[in-house]
Amino acid sequence: MSEEDRSRLYAWLREQTDEPLAEYLMSCLPAAPLSDLVTKQHLEAVLSAEFSAFELRMAEQREADRRTLDQRLRRLAIALPVELVAALAAVTAVTEWLRG
Repeated sequence: MSEEDRSRLYAWLREQTDEPLAEYLMSCLPAAPLSDLVTKQHLEAVLSAEFSAFELRMAEQREADRRTLDQRLRRLAIALPVELVAALAAVTAVTEWLRG
């Protein structure tokens, strides 16, 4: 595959995806020029496999992020009422002091 072909492939990937993903997919291709025997189907298979692996990693990351968020929300659900009670007690104490 010539540099011109690589450039066209990169431009096409940019149309289909965003720049970071296009760069990632291009990095999955061998650095050396590809022979003319490499077919479009072969490239599609390589890129499809890499894209599937990328999607799987992103799904795993989203799941990990969701679990982390769930844990934070549970902690917040416990801490927030305690903080509200403390704030209410402080307001009550200040009100009582002002009435003095």
